[in-house]
Amino acid sequence: MSNNIFSGKRFLLLLKQHFIHNNKILLYSIVAYVGVVFLILSIGQMGNNAQPHDLENFRGFLLAFVAIFGILFVGYSFPAFRSKENTINYLMVPGSVPEKFIVEFISRVGVIFILLPMLYWVTFHLQGYFFTLFMDFEFNPISFAYLTKVDVPEIENLSWFSTLIVSAVMLGFVLPFTGAAMFSKQPLVKTLFSVAVIVIFYSAVIYIVLEPLGLGKYNPNDSVWLIPREQTGAFQFFACALILANIVMLFVAYRKLKEKEV
Repeated sequence: MSNNIFSGKRFLLLLKQHFIHNNKILLYSIVAYVGVVFLILSIGQMGNNAQPHDLENFRGFLLAFVAIFGILFVGYSFPAFRSKENTINYLMVPGSVPEKFIVEFISRVGVIFILLPMLYWVTFHLQGYFFTLFMDFEFNPISFAYLTKVDVPEIENLSWFSTLIVSAVMLGFVLPFTGAAMFSKQPLVKTLFSVAVIVIFYSAVIYIVLEPLGLGKYNPNDSVWLIPREQTGAFQFFACALILANIVMLFVAYRKLKEKEV
């Protein structure tokens, strides 16, 4: 690949520069995240007669914290785009569009899947052991492996089902990432509003097609391959649709970054 498009050395320097310039913001975000997790876990434990959290609570809080804080963190990607002066400074930084795009994606989306679960696991145990200093209950630690361990349902074609779930989770973070590249002011609020409008619109269209137009009573034959007729077909159809949606959203974000370079 041409050095004008992607250079490994330049990419690593750009990644290093990004974390050096944003180390304070990242540190403050970590402190805030750990503090909120500790506080909510403590409130939840006190509301349960001070009983220590078990594995079920561990998983529930993990999903909630990673989803909420992840969307908040990703929703403000490309912080330089919030003002014209910072945008100009960002565009003048040596580096190609693909390099800057990948750095931003790694520093935002990559952090969610690596740093947030690890910080949650550490905070969960700190909070649990902290309460044992004042309570007679025994805290049972949770293995680090449970951060990635998933209870697999007994269904056919598990690979397509897994692809569907992973694609859906990725889309949940890719959407605010793309919105941050598109909107300069209040990107997360505008992204959530846009998604809500689109969901309402398509829900209304589907309802009109299925009910008033009577398409819901239509029984397609085997030649209509676009309409899934069984479980595996539905997994394949929606998994492919979500993969395509992720690709389209990332392409839109990339194009918005490239437009600003012009």
